[in-house]
Amino acid sequence: MAHEALYTRGRPKTLSHLIGQEHISNALARAISTNRLSHAYLLVGTRGTGKTSTARLLAKAMNCDRVHEAQSSGRALEKKEIPCNKCDACKNFDSSQDNVEFDAASNRSVEDVTRLLSTAHFAPLRARVKTFIIDEVHMLSFEAVNSILKLIEEPPSNVAFFLATTELNKVPMTIRSRCQVLNFRLIPQAKIAPYLVTLANRLNVTLHEDAAQKIARLAAGSMRDALTYLDQCYAVSEGEITLAQVNETLGLISDENLDDIISAVRARSRVEVAKAVTRAFSSGLAANVIAESLITRLRDIEFDMLDRNESNLADFDRIIDSLREATREMYGSGIPDIILEMALMKLAAPAQNFIMPMQNVITPAPIPQATEPAENLDAGQKIFYDTKDYLNSEVPSLKGLLDQAVVTSFSDDMLTLGFRKEFFAAGFTRSQKDFEDAVTHVAGRPIKISVVIDKNLPPPVLKNMPKQESLNLAGAMKIFNASDATKI
Repeated sequence: MAHEALYTRGRPKTLSHLIGQEHISNALARAISTNRLSHAYLLVGTRGTGKTSTARLLAKAMNCDRVHEAQSSGRALEKKEIPCNKCDACKNFDSSQDNVEFDAASNRSVEDVTRLLSTAHFAPLRARVKTFIIDEVHMLSFEAVNSILKLIEEPPSNVAFFLATTELNKVPMTIRSRCQVLNFRLIPQAKIAPYLVTLANRLNVTLHEDAAQKIARLAAGSMRDALTYLDQCYAVSEGEITLAQVNETLGLISDENLDDIISAVRARSRVEVAKAVTRAFSSGLAANVIAESLITRLRDIEFDMLDRNESNLADFDRIIDSLREATREMYGSGIPDIILEMALMKLAAPAQNFIMPMQNVITPAPIPQATEPAENLDAGQKIFYDTKDYLNSEVPSLKGLLDQAVVTSFSDDMLTLGFRKEFFAAGFTRSQKDFEDAVTHVAGRPIKISVVIDKNLPPPVLKNMPKQESLNLAGAMKIFNASDATKI
């Protein structure tokens, strides 16, 4: 016997099993209890949210003997009783000739629709109501829509229509205005994951909580997709499904690998970024998949930080924005891997925009040695660059002044910035309070700023580059007679 897919085995049997669509199941339960059902329903929502399953439940309930008895006696029905699945009408529903179900995507012509609806005017053979379930109704041709319009407008007393679509805007208003519209929502991850765990238990398989959460997140609101992923993992499991097995089976990158990339970028280490990205590519994943996974992971980290009332998110926002731009550039490109690698490298060690006066191009200024421990200067430069990236979007007016600044020392929560010209130093002093507030926000602790003027300081970018690289850059500027190194 062939294996039955989980998304068919896991279909709801009653309205109480309809997960994530309580607004619809509650409304339908009341309508059925009071016998106030419509002759035509339009079920709207994205794939896998329960449209066709609900149409089948509603069609079955219209013919259920126990539902009919409850309606006749005036007894209120609970959702778990709709339908009963025990009477002859319910048991024979799937094979009944009085229930017609077809896909409009493959039966979209007027001839197909006329043939399938040709029995609408005849009385049901055994059921109380003849039901027609039309999936993807927006795919019907213009002529086919017109052929069913009159039937929906003035249907026989024993006929009901259920039209399902994923694109409401493509359904003609003449159809929409004659139907009761049921809008299906994306199913929350918080409801998908527990259902997957429960279903796995019925299969005698232990589904770990983090694995269920990963599948639920990957399903993006579609229960059918979630069940398909679970079925794929279940097929290769041996009584247990872990997060590592989910990643391996579904071809996903692990959170640990993503965290390694993010940590390397935040530590501004190109070497570690290269190692982490190489490990990610070794899993065989495409560059756009890795980039999108990184964005999703960063989003989860930010939300976790907000739950802990942490507000220092500027670094994560900067990485997300850069990855989004890289993702757009990847599509249609023949070198998506390189685009992602270079985007992460730039995030790890961003280039500093600067203008170099022409008179200093001929003879590169000597690079003074740091008089304090290198690790202190590195820490100060990291804080300065993080704050500069943050202010580029928050206070754009400071950008030109910060381009002229050089970190000369950092100790005891005092960051010293040097300027070669008094004009730039004076301009910065006027906005120094804004910069101190931003530094405190980015660093997460109070940091004071000291300003010094030193005409012998080298240009900012050369100060923060290795000696040989600074000499090469200055020489190139001299050759090309350029004052702006960003154009070299």
